[in-house]
Amino acid sequence: MSGHLARAGGSLAATTGFLPARASSVAAEVDWVFGFVFWVSLFFLGLIVGLTLLFVVRYRRRPGRLEPEDSPSHDTRLELLWTLVPLALLMVLFGLSTRTWLRMVRGDGAGGTPLEVRVTARRWSWWFDHPGGRGAPELHVVANRQAELVLSSVDVIHSLWVPEFRLKQDAVPGRFIRMSFTPTVAGSYPILCTEYCGTDHSRMLSRVVVHPDQAGFDAWAREGAAPAASLVEHGKRVFAQRGCVACHSLDGTRRLGPTVKGLWRRRERLADGTEIVVDDEYLRESLVKPGAKVVAGFPNVMPPLVLEERDLQGLGAYLQSLSERP
Repeated sequence: MSGHLARAGGSLAATTGFLPARASSVAAEVDWVFGFVFWVSLFFLGLIVGLTLLFVVRYRRRPGRLEPEDSPSHDTRLELLWTLVPLALLMVLFGLSTRTWLRMVRGDGAGGTPLEVRVTARRWSWWFDHPGGRGAPELHVVANRQAELVLSSVDVIHSLWVPEFRLKQDAVPGRFIRMSFTPTVAGSYPILCTEYCGTDHSRMLSRVVVHPDQAGFDAWAREGAAPAASLVEHGKRVFAQRGCVACHSLDGTRRLGPTVKGLWRRRERLADGTEIVVDDEYLRESLVKPGAKVVAGFPNVMPPLVLEERDLQGLGAYLQSLSERP
C-alpha cells in the first residue's frame, strides 16, 4: 500500500489510504499484517465467487442435459490442496502476527531506559502516573523513546486504544498488564476505550501527548509535579499509615515479615519449596491475599489489606523505588 503524510495533532505522520496516521514503531508492521489478511481474503473471495458463477453457468440444467454427468466422489489431490494451502497461509499469518505482538509486549529498546507510566482505568476516565511524580488525565511520552505502560483497572475491564499507534491493550481488575511501544512522531493523538464498560463508555476519552524530546517532557513534568501527586510518595504514606514498617523493615533487619530492602525483582523461596520473583503481580497478591504465597521462614500472620487501586499501585511503586536507590 502506498503511503503519504497526514497531519495529526499539529505534526506530520505517515498514513496509508483509509487507515489512520502511523505514529509508532509497530504501526507499519500492524498495517502489513492487516494488508496481508485483507488481500489474501479478497483473493479467495474472488476465486470462490468466480468458480461458483462458472459452475452455475457451465453445469446448469438445460434442454438435452437433464441429469448431471457421472463424476468421481472425491479427489485426493484436490482435498490435500484445499487443506494444505489454508494451513500454510494460517501458519504464515501466525508467524507474522506473533512477531508483531512480541514487539508490543517486549518493546524495541529504542531510546535507552523505557519511560514507565502507570495507567489506572475507572468508569469513566483514565489516570496516568508518570516518572517524576506528575499525574495527569492524559498520557505524556517522548518521541523515539520506548514507553512502557503498566495498566490496571479499579472496577471493570477497560481497553486502551490509540489508533495512530495501532495499539490496544485491556486493563483488567486485579492484574497488571504491560504494553510497550515507541512513538515516532511528536503530536497529540486520541485515546479511546474499546471495551464496553457501562453508561458513559463512549465518553471515556483521553489523549497521548508525544513530546519532541526528553527536555520537553521534563519541562512538562516539572510544571505540575508536587509531592502529593507522586505515586511513590503516596505509596510511602500508605506504607506508614498502614503500619507496614512494624513487620517489614526498610534496612534489611529481620522482623516478623521479610524486609522490603532490595525487594523488587528479588528471588524468594516460599514455604512450599517453590521460588518466585518479586514483581507487580506478586506484590498485589501479597497485599490482597497474603496467605497465598508465604515466604519460607516467616509465619502466615499478615491480614489481607482492603485498599483502593491507587493505594495498591502506590505501594508497588514505593517498594520498587527502594530497590532502585543506591
